[in-house]
Amino acid sequence: MKINKNDIKPKQDPCGLLRELYNSKNISIAHVEVTGTADKHLHRQMEEIYYIEKGRGELIIGDQILEVKPGDIIPIPKNKWHYLKKTNNQIFEVLVITHPRYNADDLILENL
Repeated sequence: MKINKNDIKPKQDPCGLLRELYNSKNISIAHVEVTGTADKHLHRQMEEIYYIEKGRGELIIGDQILEVKPGDIIPIPKNKWHYLKKTNNQIFEVLVITHPRYNADDLILENL
């Protein structure tokens, strides 16, 4: 199997433009182009790993604000509020790995 992110049409997501790259029984991989400030959210069952591919921005996890850049890998435990924020006009792209596999029912958005 070979997957090329450019062959997958993006769809709008609370984090930006999302391309679902891979899903198995235990893991999911997605590519996200952050287009602004993502919706603050958490997952009760899934943990995530963010790998910053391009650009710079912020990743807010709980009360912690992390300035992120290409090459950074950030684990996000389940039950932690988090969101990405684009901080300039440059492209900001993130590879998102979830375990167990992504489940839309496990996406809990903060009610503002």
